[in-house]
Amino acid sequence: MRHERSIELAPRVSPHFDYATLSALPEWFVMVARCGACGHEDELDRGAIGRRFGKNVELTALPMRLRCHPPCGNRVGNRLFLRKLAR
Repeated sequence: MRHERSIELAPRVSPHFDYATLSALPEWFVMVARCGACGHEDELDRGAIGRRFGKNVELTALPMRLRCHPPCGNRVGNRLFLRKLAR
């Protein structure tokens, strides 16, 4: 935010998320996977992901381990999204 005389009133802060692993991700976030081939979206069960890959799995490495289950079975180009739960 700037004053009319170009004086910086408040620092510009971009949101920074430090959720590198599943264990660091707060409980109010929901993980949603999207298939790269057919576009199918589904919420992921955090407990099942933690049991299968471990609690310290990096969220950036998770999409390449996912598979589109019912529609097509694709393993390439899948994406992971984080959404906040509604209050």
